[in-house]
Amino acid sequence: MNRYKTATSLLACLILAIATLRAFAFWAADPMLAYANNYDQIRTLRVFGLHPKDSTKPPYEMTPEQPWRYFVQGDEPQAPVYPSSDLLVKAIQVTTMAAFGKSDGSMDIKVATAPVLIGWLVGIWLIFRKLLVKPLAALGFAAWILLVADPINLLFLNTWYAEFSAFALATLFVGIAWLWLFQLVTLRWALVWGGVCLAFLSLNRNQYMFLLPAVAGLAGVAALAVQRPFQRPSFITAGKWALIAAGCLLPMLAYNTAAQNSDEVAVWAATNRTNTIFGALLPASKAPARMLKHLGLSPEGCLQFSGENLYVTPEEEFKAHCPESLTASLVRIAKAVVREPTVLLTVIGNVAMHHNGFLQYHIGHIEGTSNAHLHDGSESAFNGTEFRTVRDKTKIGNSSQPFYLQSVDSLLTRISAGATMLLIWFAALGPILAALAAWVFKQSRWAFMFLLSGLLFNYALFSSILGDGYFELERHAILCFSFGALFFVLLGSFAASAFHIKAAPHHDASHSLAPRM
Repeated sequence: MNRYKTATSLLACLILAIATLRAFAFWAADPMLAYANNYDQIRTLRVFGLHPKDSTKPPYEMTPEQPWRYFVQGDEPQAPVYPSSDLLVKAIQVTTMAAFGKSDGSMDIKVATAPVLIGWLVGIWLIFRKLLVKPLAALGFAAWILLVADPINLLFLNTWYAEFSAFALATLFVGIAWLWLFQLVTLRWALVWGGVCLAFLSLNRNQYMFLLPAVAGLAGVAALAVQRPFQRPSFITAGKWALIAAGCLLPMLAYNTAAQNSDEVAVWAATNRTNTIFGALLPASKAPARMLKHLGLSPEGCLQFSGENLYVTPEEEFKAHCPESLTASLVRIAKAVVREPTVLLTVIGNVAMHHNGFLQYHIGHIEGTSNAHLHDGSESAFNGTEFRTVRDKTKIGNSSQPFYLQSVDSLLTRISAGATMLLIWFAALGPILAALAAWVFKQSRWAFMFLLSGLLFNYALFSSILGDGYFELERHAILCFSFGALFFVLLGSFAASAFHIKAAPHHDASHSLAPRM
């Protein structure tokens, strides 16, 4: 058995080492591989007064053709108009970049992102080191990291987008939960550090502002479900939990306050709502007029905008005929979807039929080459009326990249629409079935982890669809890939653990890889 454990540990170390090499190789690629600036990077660049050194465009204009490596200090930094924990990460990047700037004032973004990459990998390896006590646990976690250390996520590394920090926080949070699953940390330790990761993730962007209370609610329900017998908490304990619950609402308060105090943030919110209502929900509804009424909107003025959004239709037209749509609340949108749940079936079917994977092809990936992309260097153009990208297979760039730079995204795009839809719903609903099975076998920790993976996947998917419709779904739903892969790795780990226990019945129960909560 010692030989088996040694072999499993070595395999786990090898897998995580490959994932680490892959991340470093991607960071060091020359020419640089990263996403071009399709506006959202401007929000951060303005905060720090930076702009690309060699771009011929005005300082704060989109540069979707290609990513830029060198930046210079321009205008006076502007106060942020949105609250984001990612700004703390970017502050570290800017400070590092400035410290190693060149004599001509140019600063290398690869220098800026080096501490972020190293910090993320150090956190992953520290978690992995504790997991090595139980080789099967280490193997499962290492396999998941290898899957998600993919260009799907790594293309955001050498950029000013907030997505890489969100991805890094998500992996660290899962690692902490993994440690708790295999009884390698206490529940209190997991709650504290997992809560910190989730708090920063919830403040990363407004899309994630409900994630912290959602996970906290799941943890609270799970704690009540396993408590035997139920005990009424003391006044002090109740007060402590009330403060924690209030703290979970801070991300929502921060983003709602920003929307009320900034016209620019309000415009972003209005754009997201119109994209959701008119771009996704109304075309999928069997009774669009009735859905508009559920949304508190007038069918007479608003129905004409079905299939449109603020990117293709001027805001003045919405103000003239359907002004309430610009201030529609998320609560109303959620209620409308609950009243007509078949809309989600149609939307998921559309995503399965028209998806282009997770990589974005309406912006460039390769430094120095206009509209060139990671896989084949072919040119593409974004169709603003849909979420779909139209691709031209004419080669315009060098497509020969080392094997560790290639993405599983090319495999995802080859799956049929029917298989894709089944895969989406399996990742969305499968965790509930897996949790029930684990509960039947009295493995409550595994049951909770399955539910957690399902919550994370569903949140990433539906917060994207209900947050901005189909528009740039590849980016908004980027964490779906990581959390979907997590569920399948959990399934494999659960099966391996059960087989290991069955093959070694003489082991003491304290060594079980699936202890009760």
